[in-house]
Amino acid sequence: MKFFKKAVTAAIAGMTLAACLGGASANTVQAASTKQIDNYIKKASLHQKIGQMFIARTPQKLGQAERDAYQYNLGGYIVYDADMQNYTDAQFKSKIANYQKAAQLPLLIGIDQEGGSVSRLTHGGLAKQNGDEFKFPRDQYEDAENAQKGSGMKAVVQYARENATLLHKLGINWNYAPDADYSDDPSSFIYQRGFGGVMGKNSYRAVANYIKQVVPAWQHNHLVAATLKHFPGYGDAADTHTGFAYVTKTKSQLMKSDILPFKAGIKAGADSVMVTHVIYDKIDPVYLASLSKKIITMLRKDCNFKGVIVTDALEMGAIQDFAKKHGNESVEVLAVKAGNDMLMSADYAKAIPAIEKAVKKGKISKKQIDRSVKRILTMKNRLGILSASDLQVKKNNKRFFKLNSVTYKNGLATVSGTAKKDAKVSLISTDTKKGKNTNANKKGQFKINVPLQAKAQNFILSSDGYLSVNVHMKAAKKTTVKKTITLNKVKYNKKHTVATISGKVSDPGEEGSLTIVMWDAKTNKTLNSVVVGKDGKFSATVLTSKREQKVMVDAQNNGDYSPKSVIVKRK
Repeated sequence: MKFFKKAVTAAIAGMTLAACLGGASANTVQAASTKQIDNYIKKASLHQKIGQMFIARTPQKLGQAERDAYQYNLGGYIVYDADMQNYTDAQFKSKIANYQKAAQLPLLIGIDQEGGSVSRLTHGGLAKQNGDEFKFPRDQYEDAENAQKGSGMKAVVQYARENATLLHKLGINWNYAPDADYSDDPSSFIYQRGFGGVMGKNSYRAVANYIKQVVPAWQHNHLVAATLKHFPGYGDAADTHTGFAYVTKTKSQLMKSDILPFKAGIKAGADSVMVTHVIYDKIDPVYLASLSKKIITMLRKDCNFKGVIVTDALEMGAIQDFAKKHGNESVEVLAVKAGNDMLMSADYAKAIPAIEKAVKKGKISKKQIDRSVKRILTMKNRLGILSASDLQVKKNNKRFFKLNSVTYKNGLATVSGTAKKDAKVSLISTDTKKGKNTNANKKGQFKINVPLQAKAQNFILSSDGYLSVNVHMKAAKKTTVKKTITLNKVKYNKKHTVATISGKVSDPGEEGSLTIVMWDAKTNKTLNSVVVGKDGKFSATVLTSKREQKVMVDAQNNGDYSPKSVIVKRK
């Protein structure tokens, strides 16, 4: 079968999900003017402006995503597998819309949709595998070339356009792709995710040509912002999800090789660039690239990038190891000092005040914060999600429900919590538009029971004066194949004061998405957490105690895994 026939078939099948979500046109919001953006920055508080600099993992606790978006004026959320599992496309879209409704400024909704093993849509279950549509670009290219020589790049560009359209229809507006890293070594960590080696050894200019073509495809009609990653080029470095990684090239060598694809993407109009956690010891032997002012300056001055610079996830192992070796200094503060505009961190509750403190002490200038916020708002404006009315500085006057987790018993799901006394509380299905109403008692307590259905259900909980909350209920019966966590033997430092707990999850597709959390079984105190790396591997350190500790190791917000335990003891 010829490629073009296959491509058309894939396009039709691949757009099935998108088609049921509505048209593919760009946003029609009346854009804000530069003057209106400047006026917002002038009037907003420092706390509000710093909140815009955070792009965080979406909180999973009921009601927290809406509350935190509103309360902290967050710049946006990132969606991972846990945000999509057991959702229909319409339910997911309703949830994202409710987050947007709660936010004071429109949210950036980010995703890692590179393809292959870094395809959140398919691994999260929101989209089904469909031929080459969700494969890594290198595989898309090679499959198309094998079918019809000369069609490879056309296929890659076509799939990028289709996926951008699909993301937009789901309410996602920021993709952390394309991967502009170069490696032509099949054994390296980043190889499969990049385009290196497709055109032969040391084919940096060929990768630059790929990036130049794919960036406009991802950003067509300004539906989605693309992200060049991982600046200044990952090369053959090790996996930073689990620890330190190094590149030994000089600045001059990088500028002639790894940085060429980034410069091509910047020239093609890429909205954002993500900076890696790799250490480039010939440029800055102390700081990881994401925390290095020297590296960020290369991006701004040597590459002439004027858009949004975002860190890679600040909960990765490399960052945690760095913080521990530097007196647990706030990595968010260091990231802002280095010149990043947006921080990929869920620790905003502590980090926002820490950055405020640094600004007030003169360690970070107010002008720098203002410049970063202007870049962020300009990108939102370009995406068509920002309007003049959004830029009215508002006071926080919404109430928040105090909610319990949804409970399940005897075929019923129970939503309960506290509002003001005698409040009328509604729970409306986003699927059927039908719902239930109840009145809180004199103590403000309320409870609503809903019969479980064969499929998962989605609702909006609301009351006058309160932030509405998305409530998702599981299906009546869920048959799940349990996934496993395998632990390695615990390793200790020489003094036996620090233990390293490492292992592997059975699903390698969890890379970069699943968080492993470790806690003391006796006290329930969280000891550490880490994001799963390549091949499902993870590694984190915990401090040993005077007593023997039973440490529980589990997948956060993922019931597909059963927790494991390990004994940690000091000599």
